[in-house]
Amino acid sequence: SMVPFSMRLLHAELPQYLAKPQEALDRLHNLKTVCLAILENLEKGLAEDGSMITLAQENRQASLKLWRSRLSRVMYSMANCLLLMKDYILAVETYHSIIQYEPQQRVQLLSGIGRIFLQIGDVKMAERYFQDVEKSCQVKGSNLIHTTCVLMNRAFVYLSQNSYAEAHASFLEVLKIDSKHPVANNNAAVCLLYLGRLKESLGQLEGLVQQDPAHYLHESVLFNLTTMYELESSRSTQKKQALLEAVACREGDSFNAQCLKLV
Repeated sequence: SMVPFSMRLLHAELPQYLAKPQEALDRLHNLKTVCLAILENLEKGLAEDGSMITLAQENRQASLKLWRSRLSRVMYSMANCLLLMKDYILAVETYHSIIQYEPQQRVQLLSGIGRIFLQIGDVKMAERYFQDVEKSCQVKGSNLIHTTCVLMNRAFVYLSQNSYAEAHASFLEVLKIDSKHPVANNNAAVCLLYLGRLKESLGQLEGLVQQDPAHYLHESVLFNLTTMYELESSRSTQKKQALLEAVACREGDSFNAQCLKLV
């Protein structure tokens, strides 16, 4: 086929954004079946299409690597779609199965699974996954990306337990490693709000949005910022309108303006 794989994947993913997640999942399953069939042919010594054409070992290995990465990409999309459908058990199983194809992403995948359990309120299960992450990081040795992941996991557990001071301290540790980490910056500001330090929290988020709009004109950041405006001042509507103007200069029609709470 002349249709690129990325276009096929996009075609499969689109229905979930049109409130048809089951249709998207069906299409993604079909793509997964194709990937598995091609991988099976290559592992049997055949060509990708199952013919008896002889491939050089170098070409075969390149094809195997390509189709494994494509299979992983399809499975990520399936897991994301299942999350959208709130089918958390199948989503977790799918993320688990990706580890065999992308073992180098084990730390990130286990962290993601742990955060799913946090989202559904199972803190104990989340902590088990986060402990596995820390063990994996110890085996692999010191790595800034892994250290950041461990600190973020700890911070999210503290947040789930309403331990805002400890969560804020963990987010600050992340920011010492990566001062532009958007999730850590956003959540550190939220922690300050819950600690009763509204002005500091507001100043931090406003500073981020003004200094680096490309990074921080994001729906979750703006939602938090507009909430703080409502708590801080009776002039919140004017401040929200100023944010809307800033967003209009940079974002397209797909931006969800509801996060500014103007209505």
